[in-house]
Amino acid sequence: MSTDSNKNRFEKAGSQKRASLVSEFVGLLKQNKKYWLIPIILMLLVFSLLILLGGTAAAPFIYTLF
Repeated sequence: MSTDSNKNRFEKAGSQKRASLVSEFVGLLKQNKKYWLIPIILMLLVFSLLILLGGTAAAPFIYTLF
């Protein structure tokens, strides 16, 4: 391949819209068939949400769940 065609491909790739973190992660799951990661990620998100809400006025309502 010539240098001009490589430069054109590089410029085309640079002008494309960047993918978000979520879309990149979904693409990874689809490409590598790692669907078993979905429940783990969801549980981590739920626990982190509970930790964040534990320091707010919603804490008494969260403590009644446990």
